[in-house]
Amino acid sequence: MTLRAGIVGCGGISKSHAAAYDGLDNIELISLCDINTNALNNRADEFNIQNRYTDYEEMLSQENLDIVSVCTHAPLHAPITIAAAENGVHVLCEKPLSVDLETADKMLKACSNAQVHLAVSHQFRFTPLFRHAKTLIESGIIGELRSIREVGKGREAGFELMEMGVHYFDEMDFFMNGISWIQAHITYNGHDVTTADIMHSSKLCTSDRRDNGIVAGDTMLIHIGGSSSTYGIMELYPRIQRHGWMMGPHLLGSNGQLMIKPNPTTGFDELWYCPFDVSFAQYTPDWELLELDPSEFIISGKSWKSRHTIWSTKNIRDAIKNGTQPELGGQNAITSLECVSATYTSHFTNKKVQLPLEKRYHPLKKRLTTGA
Repeated sequence: MTLRAGIVGCGGISKSHAAAYDGLDNIELISLCDINTNALNNRADEFNIQNRYTDYEEMLSQENLDIVSVCTHAPLHAPITIAAAENGVHVLCEKPLSVDLETADKMLKACSNAQVHLAVSHQFRFTPLFRHAKTLIESGIIGELRSIREVGKGREAGFELMEMGVHYFDEMDFFMNGISWIQAHITYNGHDVTTADIMHSSKLCTSDRRDNGIVAGDTMLIHIGGSSSTYGIMELYPRIQRHGWMMGPHLLGSNGQLMIKPNPTTGFDELWYCPFDVSFAQYTPDWELLELDPSEFIISGKSWKSRHTIWSTKNIRDAIKNGTQPELGGQNAITSLECVSATYTSHFTNKKVQLPLEKRYHPLKKRLTTGA
């Protein structure tokens, strides 16, 4: 059986989803949808897709799809997902899942009631290097995993939290086997963020037009507590790119370190190992590049060495065909967005915030409407 797939939203990330469907067996991209006909036709021509729509509800009702990728701006994820559920279509949603937890809960409920999957596309954890790194940690190569550090791409923190921060929360959840608490401090123009500093993402970050709803702060320091004794540190702040993107976890153990970073030249991730748990400027042993067999990156005869959407797409495809739950389906789809809410709640209450959250409202919207 070949699954029928569609994509709503033909912006930049849609190319990765289209290539994923094109590169996987037993799944075929049937149709595309976008209100921007130029974007729609450009992407459809690129992948030779004939069925083109400007109305997602029409596409969902006409195409008898098995799965749809939702690649629009975040505020539109919910209505498209709910419409897909009503048509019995599984959903692979781009991150962030939504702009607030209340809406994300409605998306999950609609899919659960319709008995279809809702998964969020955090592809990092599915790639061979991330899987291998976790296997190495579980084997004890760096001793007890103590901490994980991540640094953003360099955009303003409130915007970056919804773009890369949700990825980082997910990878920490992956390596920690669960996130228990969040404690955060947020500043804007050098002062602690207050209600007066809450604004729309497009006002905070003018270099990226994606709509991430309301946000706050240009700098964040976020502490993440794991279900065991492991903790994470996320630093988001504006900076100029000099040596390629720094995104990728630095995993510190009691007897050594692992690091996954993209090569500045190729853009492909590399996994490095150091047998010391601390680094000295001059006396640290050379870091060792740990390379996987090239076959680990092969899908349908093609090598996929980047953090490509094909890895998360493969997971939900297999779940649909095998009647199982996607790894980032169900409640797991909401974890990273829950961490975003916990980040703002922690800053404004000056407290450590335990997960899961009982209060599901958007902490910034709440302060704008009530001042509390």
